[in-house]
Amino acid sequence: MDINKECKIIAKWREDKGFETNWDNMLEKLMLVVTEVSEAAEAYRKNDVKEFDMEIADTFIRLMDICGSINLDIANEIEKKMIINAGRPYKHGKIA
Repeated sequence: MDINKECKIIAKWREDKGFETNWDNMLEKLMLVVTEVSEAAEAYRKNDVKEFDMEIADTFIRLMDICGSINLDIANEIEKKMIINAGRPYKHGKIA
C-alpha cells in the first residue's frame, strides 16, 4: 500500500462528500481524531472488539484525510520519526 496515495484518495472522498479540510479548520479536524480515539477507548471498555476495530479504522481515516488534504508526506515523516525512535533507549530510559 502506498500510504500517501491512500491519503489522497481519502481526502478526495471527503471532499466529494462536501466536507472541507484546510489549515483554518485544523483544530476541528484534530479534535475529530481525538473523538475517534475516545470512541475506541469506550468500545475497549465495553469489550466490544468489532466496534473497537471500526473506531481504530476511523481514527486512521481521519488522520489520513488530514495528511492528504495538506499534502503531508506521511510515509517520509513516519520513516524519519522511526529512525529517531530507534535510537532511544529501552523504555526511553525510564524505570516504569
